Amino acid sequence: MQIYLAQRQGGTREITELITTATWSGDKAAITRKLTFTLFHEEGADRPVPQEGDGVTLEGESGVLFSGWVVKTSQSSESVTMDATAMDGGMYLKANDGTYLFRGATPEDIAAAVCADHGYPVKALAATGVPLDRKFTAVRLDQIIRTAYSLASEQAGERYAIRMTPEGLEVKILDQSGGSINLRPRSNLIQATTTRSIENMCNSVGIYDEYGTRLTAIQDQEAIALYGLMERHVRQGEDEGRAQAAALLEDGALQQTVSVQVLGDERLITGETVVVEEPETGLQGIFWIDADSHTWARGQYTCRLTLNCRSVMATAGAGSEL
Repeated sequence: MQIYLAQRQGGTREITELITTATWSGDKAAITRKLTFTLFHEEGADRPVPQEGDGVTLEGESGVLFSGWVVKTSQSSESVTMDATAMDGGMYLKANDGTYLFRGATPEDIAAAVCADHGYPVKALAATGVPLDRKFTAVRLDQIIRTAYSLASEQAGERYAIRMTPEGLEVKILDQSGGSINLRPRSNLIQATTTRSIENMCNSVGIYDEYGTRLTAIQDQEAIALYGLMERHVRQGEDEGRAQAAALLEDGALQQTVSVQVLGDERLITGETVVVEEPETGLQGIFWIDADSHTWARGQYTCRLTLNCRSVMATAGAGSEL
């Protein structure tokens, strides 16, 4: 791991030897990835001091992992270290509003237009082929992109990971990767904790017409018998509401999340899949990474991951139909 600081005045310098701890992290609910680090700083010493707006680059064995800007610094008068937080280009998608009217535009068209209008690079955009008619007035750019892909997900049934990379915005289908990393005890899996929850359960979806008349319902009878009725309502549209209802049932099933600590691996980032094999607890199967945190400290590199047994995307519903 190497970290470089590009100061507005003073050029670019490597600061790796000054770093005591660095954490690179991401979450499915945010397009932005973040880098936090602690470094030695003594008054009067000839050492670079991060300031807001300075550029920061994190490099690993596979190349550039993070490229962003310092957004926050903190230092105590009693300490010889200071803390800094940097965010990548995703922060500008969150910090800027957009006003658009799209007719027959696909999510990939919408994301490309938003990025082009504001000069943001694009790495890859998953093709959906789903045309949308949508109006956005003073809506944050990241919400415009997330809403477009959420609407496509309701119709097409796919789930998408939306994230910023050093090469630009990337939207990929949440699929099972053939190159999924295996996590095993006595190999790379240090610890695993499993949580099961019905707090956000949906086991019945009622479909209504535009006049409020109930047309039908799609239900998970087994879940209703076990946990009681937890119903959502949708309005019948061109797809008769069934695709949206099926998505609500899938996303509202019993949630099983797993928190694991593993040996560091740069490939373990949000939106990717892993195969977990933990025979002592019976935990086994393919899981999607919902959040990741990579930490370098005291010569050790470890990851903490939040895993989900289902591919669930972070959704949004900004703007309005035309």
